[in-house]
Amino acid sequence: MRKPKIVCAGMCNTKSAEIRYLAEQVSVFGGEPLIMDLSLGGAVDWADVTLAEVLAATGLSVDAVYAAPRAEAIQMVGRAAAKTVLRMHAEGRCDGIISWAGSVGTTTVTHAMRALPFGVPKVMLTDMASSDVSMWMGNKDISFLSPTAEQGINVVTSRIVRSACAGIVAMAQVEDAPQGERPLAAITTYGVTTPAVLRCASAMEAMGWDCAMFHAVGVGATMEDLVRSGMITAVIDLTPGELTNNLFSSPYGTPRNWEGVRLTAASDMGIPQVIVPGGLDQCAHGAFDKLPQRFKDDFRIGVRQDYRGTGLPYLHNDAVTVMVPTLDEVAELARTMARQINRTKGPTAFVIPMRGWSAYDQRGELASRERGWAQGNGDGPTWQPDTQNPQWSRRATLMLEVLRTELDLTKVDLIWTDRHILDPEFADLVMAQIRPMIAGTWQAIGQCERA
Repeated sequence: MRKPKIVCAGMCNTKSAEIRYLAEQVSVFGGEPLIMDLSLGGAVDWADVTLAEVLAATGLSVDAVYAAPRAEAIQMVGRAAAKTVLRMHAEGRCDGIISWAGSVGTTTVTHAMRALPFGVPKVMLTDMASSDVSMWMGNKDISFLSPTAEQGINVVTSRIVRSACAGIVAMAQVEDAPQGERPLAAITTYGVTTPAVLRCASAMEAMGWDCAMFHAVGVGATMEDLVRSGMITAVIDLTPGELTNNLFSSPYGTPRNWEGVRLTAASDMGIPQVIVPGGLDQCAHGAFDKLPQRFKDDFRIGVRQDYRGTGLPYLHNDAVTVMVPTLDEVAELARTMARQINRTKGPTAFVIPMRGWSAYDQRGELASRERGWAQGNGDGPTWQPDTQNPQWSRRATLMLEVLRTELDLTKVDLIWTDRHILDPEFADLVMAQIRPMIAGTWQAIGQCERA
């Protein structure tokens, strides 16, 4: 059996003992280590892949890196490392990558890790693992592990590092699961849209499809990248929650270092897509004590809808504060969505449930435990009725008004219905749109109201 080739990457000038130890333990556990030097201030001559070789991928010199400010040097080396490991993977010389680093090394090496395809093992040993790692993880499958210390091989760190090395060698030997004949669809979800998601997923599976359900707290970026890779060939974007999360710079938005744009991959690839404003009645922000003061003030002075006159937002849980977008923000969001969707090259429908977009966006008489907002709690914390049609959401009527003028209705169907997103009939309507798209019989109808 071929030994998996594991790249042991890091700043060899300052972490020489640590990187050598990684390589030694990878070998002990049956891997073939390849040390890659990503030093910023003094290259070594003992690495299997030298800094000069890494930089050659982008035409840079070692001297240029040494002369650059630290922040620029990190970007220079990181981008070169990304190109180098991607080439090595294509050549069969990188079956996984592991590193041990502090904050600078973590920033540099994760450039390379994020470049590798999903499924290629990536292990980052860093004392920064106890902090917010989203800036380094991006939308990729990187495993972060705390070695308890930035450097130093001792009775504590050695056990953790040896386990990590054993792990990545084992992970690199896992063969890809056999590819079935079932196509893969993506469905985006929140807890507050789950009943609709499950009903759509069940219907797709009955049609012979597999479903990947993406919790829309940043992983929409992953979904978009998988669509572009060709792995996903139909999308029910029932909960595009990142759009409002991004609006408020939420930690649950798409990763800051992601180079893609939400709501573009399915359009560019020309695959069937149905888009629903599920969850856009809210933004999933972080813990209340981390909420920017300007947002707290918005609730206090009534600029933003609070929870039952308290002057405070609704707390979904200890880690999530529910921000409610204003009507102006909803209108701007609708215009942004239209711009992204209008680029579509394939069958596309936008379906609006007029009675609300989540468990939190419903009148009290609709509430039940099964719908995610228990009966007796009154109206949901984000519910805002339309003045002329009080059974409808004001956000829904506003979005419909905007999309009627902003969507290219020669390419995109705009459908609205007197339903709530959690009504079983709404999920059935979504499926009624995607079925002819998948079958290749879809024909654009422009706009219409459906029961």
